[in-house]
Amino acid sequence: MDIILVGGDKLIYHLAKKLISKGHFLTIINRDRKQAEDLSREINATVVFGDATNQSVLEDAGAYKADNLVALTQKDHNNLFICKMAMDYFGVERTTALVNNPENEELFSTLGITGIFNITDLVSSIIEQSVVADDVSNLTMIEEGKLSIFQVEVSPDSEACGKEIKEIDLPLTIVLGGIVRNGDITIPRGGSKVQAGDKIVIISLPEEQAEAIKVFGGEE
Repeated sequence: MDIILVGGDKLIYHLAKKLISKGHFLTIINRDRKQAEDLSREINATVVFGDATNQSVLEDAGAYKADNLVALTQKDHNNLFICKMAMDYFGVERTTALVNNPENEELFSTLGITGIFNITDLVSSIIEQSVVADDVSNLTMIEEGKLSIFQVEVSPDSEACGKEIKEIDLPLTIVLGGIVRNGDITIPRGGSKVQAGDKIVIISLPEEQAEAIKVFGGEE
């Protein structure tokens, strides 16, 4: 199956690895030059640098022959526009979109987006099922332990404390899925600031757990 992945930051890395392992052919569109360059080195897929809301960029990415397009940007209106353009202009039969704001889910469904991924509900569900008081909690494992989702409480003396997400040096293989603060859950953005006591929901390869714990939990 020919699949186009759009945006998504580090989330793209894990999804692309998974899809490639299943034998799918991937094209990734990313508007951040550095991320595009990193992905081209790390992933065995075609990587297109550009803005997928531009029809010509979708055409360059081969949207006319794609079986599925997955929009994973941080802006719901962009995800909706990209999916609709893929369907209406290029005849892509199946589109999947990340919905950052749960209130937009009904709109996406009404406009014919065939697949909707609501990360807020996913993270909430995981936390509700696995509420513990430890500084580090293993919430779940995926694909027989090949991918882990866990939670780390931010230590006041950690290198991440007081920094914005974009200032924290993390491997490409580590994805921040959520920040839990005073019982509220937010989806991290580049400008989100990490505070002591925050609980960070992390998606990573098992071998990267130690690095994430070091960055957010501090040295033992």
